[in-house]
Parts: sequence; C-alpha cells; structure tokens
Amino acid sequence: MRVGLIVRGGVEEGTEASNAFPVFVELIRRLARDNDVQVFSLHGERRASSSSIRRSDEAVYQFAGASVFQLGTTDAPRLRLLSDVARVWTAVRAAEPRWGAPQILHGIGMSPGIVAASVGRILRVPSVVSLIGGELTSLPEFEYGELRSPKGRAVAAALLRGAGTITVASRFMQDRVERHGAHARLMPFGIDVDRLGGPIVRRDGPPFRLLHVGTLCAIKDQLTLVRAVRELVDGGMDVELDVAGWDDWNGRVQREAAELQLRDRVRFHGWIGQDDLIQLRRRAHAFVMASRDDVAPVAVLEAAAAGLPVVGTDVGFIADWAPDAAIRTPVGDPGALAHALRSMLSNQDQRERLAANAQHWVRRNASLDADDAYARLYHELTHVSM
Repeated sequence: MRVGLIVRGGVEEGTEASNAFPVFVELIRRLARDNDVQVFSLHGERRASSSSIRRSDEAVYQFAGASVFQLGTTDAPRLRLLSDVARVWTAVRAAEPRWGAPQILHGIGMSPGIVAASVGRILRVPSVVSLIGGELTSLPEFEYGELRSPKGRAVAAALLRGAGTITVASRFMQDRVERHGAHARLMPFGIDVDRLGGPIVRRDGPPFRLLHVGTLCAIKDQLTLVRAVRELVDGGMDVELDVAGWDDWNGRVQREAAELQLRDRVRFHGWIGQDDLIQLRRRAHAFVMASRDDVAPVAVLEAAAAGLPVVGTDVGFIADWAPDAAIRTPVGDPGALAHALRSMLSNQDQRERLAANAQHWVRRNASLDADDAYARLYHELTHVSM
C-alpha cells in the first residue's frame, strides 16, 4: 500500500540516527517494512546533501525506509495552511508518475492533519489525523494550546469536522475530542519495549533517585518539580533528581534549583541519547513529571517499560493509569507532589505494584506491535487486503 505521512518536521537527514523523535522513527520504520511510505515534511529544514535528489518529482532522501519530500518553510505565515495544502498537493502530483499517488494520507498533529484531510478530499482517498499535543486546549499564560485564538479555534473545529478518522494515544485526549463532539480511536504509538525494559525490583533507598525526562519549558513546569524536591529534603528524605532534556527555558529551572540550594541534589544532563537514558532509568527508584498539560508523553511510556513507578500531575497517561498504575497529583502543587513522592518512596511494595501494573499496560498497548495497528487501520479504511 502507498501511504502518505504528513508531519511538521523531525525527519531531517541525520535525526534517525540521533533518535531525536524515536517514536515517529519507529512508526515510519514499522510501516515501511510492508508498505511504500512517502513522508511530506511541512516545515523542516530543507537542505541538499550528497544523498539528496534534486528533481522536484523525486524523494529528497530516504529515512527509516521511507521516501521523504522535504518541502521547507513557507514564506506566507498568514496563509500557511493554504500554502501547506497547495505544496503537498503539488508534491504529490509531481511525484505521482514515479512514485504513484498515496492510497491513504495520515497527518500527525494539527496542521498536518488539516493538510491530510484536505488533500485526501481532493484525491478522494481516506485520511487519518493523529492528535498528539495541544490541539484542543488553551493555556494563554503559558502561550500553549491551539484554542487560544479565534483562528486556532476555527482550525480545530474544521479539523474535527473534516477529518476522516481521528486517533489519539490516551483516554485523556480522547475525552477532549469527545467533549468537542467528535470521535477518536485510542491508538498509542509504539516504543521498543524489549530494548527499554527493566526490572521492577530495585535496591531500596535511601538515597532515593528520581528521574525526569522532558524539555525544560513552562508547560512541563519543572519549577514545581524542583520545589517538591526541596520539600522532600526539608522533611528529612534523602533524595536526588536527574533531569534529562533540552533547555528551552533559558536556565530558569537551573537557577531555581540553585536558589533552593539543591545543587548537590539535582543534576541537569541536557539532551542525552537513549543508551544513556536507559542507564538513568535503571538507577532510578521513580519517574516524576509535573506538566501543566501533556496528553501522551512518551517519556512516561518509556519509564513504565523500564520498570519505574510513575508519579506526576493529573494529565495524559498518568491521568489514565491512576490509581492502579500511577499516582496523580494536582497541577502546580509542589506540596502535593512531594507528599505523593514521600508516601511512595517509603513503601517499596507500592512502588513495585505500581511499576508492574504500568509495565504490563505498556507491553500490552504500546509495544512496537501497536504501530502495526496503523497498518491495519489503513487497510480497513481503503478496503485493501493485507
């Protein structure tokens, strides 16, 4: 089957090896085993290399077994969606003599979803839209969420009306879709559970080691996280925190940790590769997250696969799993987060029960086999036998 995936970016040359977006790399690789996959990247970096093919009707390069059409960034931001639809349509038509037209289009995110639905209608082929983040929320104080502006609300409404099939990774996001009067299939993306897997039983503390993985930014709210660590230390608990992820907050979290005199308790690793993350997970006693909004954080899936119990704010997978496979706390409340961590870290049996339940959920619902469910969905929608 010929599958057209539409993404904002993240499929630039070299990112496959660096694991910058491993969940999407694995999806593309899994789909490309048995399908002809064409990826249309709307706003990624467009560059030539020795492996690039210069003609407009051919793929720019190969990525995880797929052919990537790197469309670059439009110069018309006010008309970006219309421009994106036109550019993908033009790329499809130009490539059709050599590659064939896609039999199904799958957009990942808001603008790729609109493009997939629109071009799908023109081509008269089915479309799938995967909602993966802030498409249906508004948090203006954090400059987050597509519903903050009239334009964003109009685009979201059009997407929900026009999308052929909507998929989401968590019940948390599924509920949002349903509150807007639409229906979504629950279909998490797959992770490499076998590679990431780890033991449930850990050497007991103290010291207790916490792990957080995520981009440092306001919506992830690592300020609440380090303040919770301060409360734990003040309460006499010997605890340490490892933080891994890009810093998009200009050092604010590091300054907060320094002001709270946590330099010896909190270590900032920056972005690190999966091999190093595996080692951090296997040394940790628990994974902790303080996001203001996070509909389906892959870091939580990976932590659960590694055998870690999960504590965090009442969003995404944590909201889905609590109370049997995770502990949830109110958003923006370091005291509640510290209390939950103190209770769990002091109870090894609870840690192992939560970790076992979460790991079982991930193995059952979010292994790489989950990506095969997308192939089955494509065949269902196109009535093409596998």
